[in-house]
Amino acid sequence: MPRIATEKQKCLSRVAYDRIKVMILQKELMPGQFINESQLQETLELGRTPVREAVLALAQDRLVTIHPRKGIEVTRPTPKDIHDIFEIRGIMEPAILRQCCGMVDPQWAVDMRALLQGHADDTASNAGETAAPLIDLDNRFHLELVDVFHNQYASNLMRSLVDFLNLIRVTAWSADRYQTSNREHIDILDAILEKDVDRACRLMEEHIQLSYQEAIHTMMHASF
Repeated sequence: MPRIATEKQKCLSRVAYDRIKVMILQKELMPGQFINESQLQETLELGRTPVREAVLALAQDRLVTIHPRKGIEVTRPTPKDIHDIFEIRGIMEPAILRQCCGMVDPQWAVDMRALLQGHADDTASNAGETAAPLIDLDNRFHLELVDVFHNQYASNLMRSLVDFLNLIRVTAWSADRYQTSNREHIDILDAILEKDVDRACRLMEEHIQLSYQEAIHTMMHASF
């Protein structure tokens, strides 16, 4: 019986974690906003323990910051955060792509290109499309390219960046950046399919640098 209770508690903690994370990434909870566990318990209709465990996990993932006697702050990425995460991506991803460009499955590249192009076409005719599908595709594009390298440390590092990258995107990207980034992904895939390694790596470097510049520019002009 105790084991069943423990498993149920873990499940509820995961539910709480996922729901709070969605609230952050959909900006229902805004960067810099202070919340407390009682508010979260009421909103989520969950008990104290799963909410507390979820908050601790979110703090470990840097999506929230716990301030003793003040409350829980939704993380607001700083310019240093943005610089550091894009700096390591700018070093790692083009280098990995250069090593494994010839190993990329052409069918994967064709299928991914079709998905990206489909969203580009949909958005052209539907300005109300949310950014969420493009964020998911953005993550898939970068994660799956790194996975081609078959290096568990590189893959684990890339996955460890995803949630905070998503926070940067929803906090410090303009609406237009999602579609521009989408087109940049398509150009990189075209270069991969044409087996033009130098061009693919150059486009990847430019893509990461442009994403960084957009995030910094928006952050500097944002008011939270």
